[in-house]
Order: sequence, then C-alpha cells, then structure tokens
Amino acid sequence: CNKRDLCLLMKEIDPNYCFSLPDDRDRLLENMRVAEGQSLKPQLWVLKEDYPDKHLHMGSGVRFIKSEMELPNKQDQSSGAFLVQPLVNHKMGSDTWKRRHELRMYVCVTSTTPLRAYTYTVTGTFASAQIDDANPVDPCSIDTHGILVRRELGCQINNTFSSYYSFDDFSKYVEITESEKQNFLTATNRLIGKVLLQSQPKIQNHTVNKGIATSGAACFSFLRVDFAMTEAIEPYIYEINEFPFANEKGHLGDVQRKAYRELFQMIGLDQVPIVSSERSKYEMDHLGGWSPVVIDDVLINK
Repeated sequence: CNKRDLCLLMKEIDPNYCFSLPDDRDRLLENMRVAEGQSLKPQLWVLKEDYPDKHLHMGSGVRFIKSEMELPNKQDQSSGAFLVQPLVNHKMGSDTWKRRHELRMYVCVTSTTPLRAYTYTVTGTFASAQIDDANPVDPCSIDTHGILVRRELGCQINNTFSSYYSFDDFSKYVEITESEKQNFLTATNRLIGKVLLQSQPKIQNHTVNKGIATSGAACFSFLRVDFAMTEAIEPYIYEINEFPFANEKGHLGDVQRKAYRELFQMIGLDQVPIVSSERSKYEMDHLGGWSPVVIDDVLINK
C-alpha cells in the first residue's frame, strides 16, 4: 500500500484528510494549533513514514503524536517520506464495546478503460483495550492490526475483540440503526468509487494497463480497503492494500474465499472468453455478493 499516493488522492476529495511533509507543513501547523485551541480533549495525530524503498507494512512506520513538537525535524521532513493525519474519533458502543475499531472491505477492479469496480461485504474488528482518557496514546486502545502486531505491542489478546465480525454484528455492538447502517454502506461505496475515479488517469497510463486495454485482454485486481466509522457515522479510509493477505482465518477468511469465488463467476472465468464490449453487462448480470461502485467510468449513486 502506498500511503503517500492515497494521501494525494484523498486531498482532492478532502484537503484536510492528510498533510504531506514538507509540502503541507505550514497548513498542518495551522490546523494543529487551531485544534489545540478548540478541543477540550487533546487532538491526536497519526504520523506515518512511507516511501517506495521502505517496504513498511502491518502498522510499522506509524506512531501517534500530540503536538507539533513531536514532528520530525526539517531535515528529516525533507526526505518526503512523512505524512500526518488527524486521529479521527470512532463511533463506539457502550460499556465493554467502548473501543476503537477497524473495518475492511474487499474491492475488485475488472477494467481500467473504462473503469469498472465493485465492493464486497464489510467486516470489523475492535482494539484490544478500551479507550483510556488518561492515556489517549495507549497503542493497545488505538492499534487494530492483527494479533501478531498486538502481541508485539504487549497487548492482552482477547478473541472477543480481536476476531472479525460481520457488519450486522459490528453495527449491533456500536449501536447504530438499520437506516444508519445502510446510509453508511452507501457513503462508503461512494467514497471508494470517488478515490478510484480520482486515480484513474494514473492507472490508465500505466504501461501494463495500456497494453491490456489495447489487446482486449480480461484482467482483474483484488484489493482491500481498511477504514473506520467516525462518530458522525461516516467512512474514513486508512489505506488501500493492493495485495491483501490471501489466507485469512475465521469469519474474515470465509468472506475472502466467497469473495474470490463470486469474483471468478462475475467475470466469467469459467466461460468461453467474453469480448470486451460485452463484459460490463455480463458482470452486472452475475454480481453475486459484489456491489458496483463505478461502471464504465460512472460513479454509482446507491
């Protein structure tokens, strides 16, 4: 996952989604100072280090900071490897479910010219520890990566919270209504569609994708979006994984295997090769559990 590229794409949708250093330094400092003066609780920020040659994954290269004094110095910022995001407040449940979380949604792109993309089922997991206002940067109450990362952080592992849940169960634990759940899914699909459309010119101009489009070959990309539900019940994307781990366990593994099977059926992998001009209709007639978000360069509004 290239965090910097996602940052650049998201800034076209929301200028305050992230801040690339050193380019956005002045704007970041202004936002940090405004937040410090307005909030009763300290605004936390996520400092990420990412560059093509660093190969940082599974939560590495990420730390949480409280003030501008914790930013890298100007010399380190000049590398262009750092970006900063506000730590958004999550929608949480009550009592033992007052925890931050991470949601995942699989995405497939079946064509770049024209763009066709689909999403598949939301799953969710929760942080190992409840939010502690006395220690807001406790990694066990913030980090929601897999069990290996949680163990490295010294978090107590509890399968009740580290497991992945269906979106129906997740919605019950964070106490949202059926209407709020459906509105959130619609907003999530629209946001993912906007990001993909924003990235389309770069994707289309890639040498490999240009060759695929010219030849009429059928290809696909299988991605995973990691995101959260904010207090306002809006989606907030953390990253888009271009090569998600392909051997998940438990409920997440069941969802992943079904997503692959239904993707292969949707693109007609078991059929005589379908000519490019007919693929869009074939896919829409064989969606299975996949939901269209962009069809032939058009954002789907439902």
